[in-house]
Amino acid sequence: MAISTNRKNPLKKVSLSVINDLVTDNRVHKVAVSLQKMGFEPVLVGRLLPESHEVEREYQTKRMKLVFRKGPLFYFEYNFRLFLRLLKIKPHVFVSNDLDTLPANYLASRIKRKPLVYDSHEYFTEVPELIGRPFVKAVWTWLERLLVPRVQAAYTVCESIAEVYSDLYKVDFKVVRNLPVCSTIDKPGHPEKIPGQPKIILYRERLIGSA
Repeated sequence: MAISTNRKNPLKKVSLSVINDLVTDNRVHKVAVSLQKMGFEPVLVGRLLPESHEVEREYQTKRMKLVFRKGPLFYFEYNFRLFLRLLKIKPHVFVSNDLDTLPANYLASRIKRKPLVYDSHEYFTEVPELIGRPFVKAVWTWLERLLVPRVQAAYTVCESIAEVYSDLYKVDFKVVRNLPVCSTIDKPGHPEKIPGQPKIILYRERLIGSA
């Protein structure tokens, strides 16, 4: 279904939820900017930490100050507060970034009867933080199995993760790579050769499956 953004129709509001403080999350920032260029109204929601820097963006940002900073109580408080905030924002589309923001987005999207989009930045249940913690991993895996099949659209950072999730949950995961913003630079001239100076070779390796 096409979304109209002419003067007779208000901009479609899209909420983007993250669990960080927004400052260094370039992937979600680029998604928000892209949505804005397409005629949507992005609203980015995250956390406010004591050490957080100011965030100046050309779109709306909202940050929540929480009591807890880690552990089960943190995730419960975050999702509860996020759920209330999303109900207040009233977006036309909910975008959940990673599994730790999905419970609140799922509940809010069901209540508001609006589409839910899932952006998985990594293979969440296999991150290093869960290695050697079988109970915690089991809880996240249970949530993933419960909620991911219920999203209306999904995308991730590379083909390998998309294939794994598509096979596991029968959801058509698309790929949106986390690439730098395209820009044009002037071609530099040849540097002046200095007798006796060693040649410098710049080598950049691309990791398979990286964003």
